[in-house]
Amino acid sequence: MFLLSEEVFIYLSLLIVLVSMIFYAIDSLSIIFKSIVILTFLLIFFSIFPFRIENGQNLLSPQTILSGFSNTSLITVLCLLILGQGVVQTRALDNALYFLLKIFPDKPNLVIIVCLLLVLVLSAFINNTPVVIIFIPILQGIIKNMNASLGRFLMPLSYVAILGGMTTLIGSSTNLLVSDSLKTYSNISLSFFDFTLAGSIIAFSGFLYVIVFSRFNFFLTDRSPTTNELLDNSNNNFITQLVINEDSGLIGQSTNEGKFPGLEKIKVLMIQRGEHAEHGPFEGLILEKGDILVVSISREQLMEVLGKKIVSIQYEKKDEEFENNQLITEAMVTPSSSLVGNTIENVSFRYRYNCLVIGLQRKSRIITKKMSELPLEPGDTLLVQGEASVIKNLRNQSDLLPMEWATSEIHNKEIANKSLLIFLSVVTLGALEILPLVVAALLGVVSVIFFKVLNIRQVIRSIDNSLLLLIVTSLALGKVIQVTGTANFVSDLLLNVLEGSSPLTIILCFYILVSITTNFISNNACAVLFAPIAIDIAEKLSVNPKTLAIALIFAVNTSFLTPLAYQTNLLVMGPGHYKFIDYVKFGFPLTILCWLIFYLTFPILYKI
Repeated sequence: MFLLSEEVFIYLSLLIVLVSMIFYAIDSLSIIFKSIVILTFLLIFFSIFPFRIENGQNLLSPQTILSGFSNTSLITVLCLLILGQGVVQTRALDNALYFLLKIFPDKPNLVIIVCLLLVLVLSAFINNTPVVIIFIPILQGIIKNMNASLGRFLMPLSYVAILGGMTTLIGSSTNLLVSDSLKTYSNISLSFFDFTLAGSIIAFSGFLYVIVFSRFNFFLTDRSPTTNELLDNSNNNFITQLVINEDSGLIGQSTNEGKFPGLEKIKVLMIQRGEHAEHGPFEGLILEKGDILVVSISREQLMEVLGKKIVSIQYEKKDEEFENNQLITEAMVTPSSSLVGNTIENVSFRYRYNCLVIGLQRKSRIITKKMSELPLEPGDTLLVQGEASVIKNLRNQSDLLPMEWATSEIHNKEIANKSLLIFLSVVTLGALEILPLVVAALLGVVSVIFFKVLNIRQVIRSIDNSLLLLIVTSLALGKVIQVTGTANFVSDLLLNVLEGSSPLTIILCFYILVSITTNFISNNACAVLFAPIAIDIAEKLSVNPKTLAIALIFAVNTSFLTPLAYQTNLLVMGPGHYKFIDYVKFGFPLTILCWLIFYLTFPILYKI
């Protein structure tokens, strides 16, 4: 063991936090892996270099660093995720939406606005991710016969869910984490509706922006399939594998200006011949019978090329049943899916779901591996082929979200009503402070199991392991910067830079700093890291720490500028065919609007 000075600990803690933030930004590694690496490093580092006080106690012992696993806010978040999954699984909102469509059958735009307003309200009480998962296929079903693309509505869906999440204590996991930090460091509690008025003003202003400006192509580019084709935007396509037929006209053909005759609209990423893989450019390569083409292709282009009979989908085994069945749909991998981290081959997808994966679409990256070798990620969209009954049954799977929504009655009204009643009871008990929120949430989970809304297996799979480890790691990093005095150092630095400024100006600058940071790292990590700094600034400004905590909540919920900023942004990226720049173009004015509304309303409502 080695002893370091307090000043050295401060600089090392800053370095650890900055490196951790950069590490989390590496998209090619899973959040679970990154969190485990950071936790392991913290455990090793503070065992070798213990942060001791006068009596020799190590304030950053393994017990302290891992204490996040028993944190009440973490347990509350996980319970609310399970309750949200109960609402998703039972499709408890289908009846209301079905009724809405019956009332306004010829006014889909009005129905969509009402749906987004419903998302705004629901997100105040249900974790944003389940809400977005519920409404992605619903919106697709509504606009199916409209002269519009899904991309017009999915980014607004994500943003409205984020805005709704800033209105109550349980609207977002970040709200609970900030509340927990405030209680830990200042012994001050946030109540359920402490920031609802201010949050609602910001949220409704953002809602109006989303409704009005999503119509303008300058702010939200229409990336319909036709537009994608003209832009040569292969990022919007599926990765799939096609085999050259025995009597195909492609046999013996070579490329012409980089394209194969008959496949001019398709981007060929790789050609598999036996055990050998050939990557582009393919100049001089002559196609042979049995060659497997790994291609980037849209759903429409796939149907067109299959109709030419020059290629066919590569099946695991020759099977007339699957060959003759041409019903194809899209299904998205959900964040809590057991498929995440596994390949299609490893999970025996065909036998598990009785259908085939014939294509894969992933965010905005071009993937050159064979599709079956890729570990699946949340938000991946799979192109699935199977019988109509099988495709319909996928709606009852928590692993996959079919991108088709039939306007039909829900299957089991009794279970759906139980799910809603349990959730509303938990919210009521927590909001009226009849029970502590964590107790009410745990009671809700027990009720979900007891009344058979979800079984034990479904409950366990509702827990997002990535979110769990991310929160634990963030709490550990927050503990490091608070215990070592790094929070005090950063707050002093910020106050020195803004010396002579009014408290409102300092709070606004802090808000903007957090708002920018939260778009490049997880908002949960951002909330936990900045919470001790916010509380320290409040004490030095002689301002109520609750006021700075609420400002922090609003700031970390402005996750609009990048797809990495929030999980719902990533979920809509594939189905909406968005590019990174789309988030900047549509999200930046919304971020500025939130800053402006915060600046105008915050001093009035909180007497600064």
